[in-house]
Amino acid sequence: MNFLRVINKEIQENKRSLLIYSLTIFLVLFMQGMFTAFMTRQGGYSTSVYTGMFPGFLFLGGFILTSVFFAQDMFSRTGQHNWLTLPASQAHKFLAKGILTALAYPIALTLLFFGSSIIIESLTLILFKDPISLFNPFVNNTGKMFLHYGVNQSIFLLGATYFRKAHFIKTVLALSLIGIALSIIAAFFIRVAFAPYFTTMFGVRLSFPVNIMQTHSTLTTVARWIANLLYWGILPIFCWFTAYLRVKEVQATDAVQ
Repeated sequence: MNFLRVINKEIQENKRSLLIYSLTIFLVLFMQGMFTAFMTRQGGYSTSVYTGMFPGFLFLGGFILTSVFFAQDMFSRTGQHNWLTLPASQAHKFLAKGILTALAYPIALTLLFFGSSIIIESLTLILFKDPISLFNPFVNNTGKMFLHYGVNQSIFLLGATYFRKAHFIKTVLALSLIGIALSIIAAFFIRVAFAPYFTTMFGVRLSFPVNIMQTHSTLTTVARWIANLLYWGILPIFCWFTAYLRVKEVQATDAVQ
């Protein structure tokens, strides 16, 4: 019950910003929907407004929201004091923010898109006689999109607790550097593992036999299984656990300074 109160506190404190954000999304969808309906009436090219814009708001909007959700309570003196004196456990305070950005945000965004599509499509039907095409969250692998969001959101959750300023930008920069490093390591291991198939002096060109994939099918299967385990299982757990430890560290050290 106390956990629900903490979640309600987070919603009440951020409801103004969330309302403005929701209104912005609706206006963007409204303008794009009206323009698309007008262009369709004039013989222009029509695209799906909702399914096309949903991934952008889900991933980019969710990552930015996650990146700034801890800033006030962790790195602001006033906010940090209020958060420390809140009568709730450290785990409850951390999980409330994490669940709101990882779980509640995708659900709320889906409902917002669906509700907006009802209003917009009703207006386009009246004004342009355009057929109604509501946002359908059960198509285009939306469920898998949510799962990918959950995994990647955990990375930005860690970045939000680790960096003191410019959380989103620094997280993206850190991911880029890690990606470059992993690419170099992968290229090195590929060069070593498939050395007989490199036909030039500098290893620029590869000459694989036709049955190379069949020959190494077991190795490929194992590598794919390990990659899925790391991505879907270990990565989010590691990020959430490390982020929680980081919150405890900042609250324990900065609060006494």
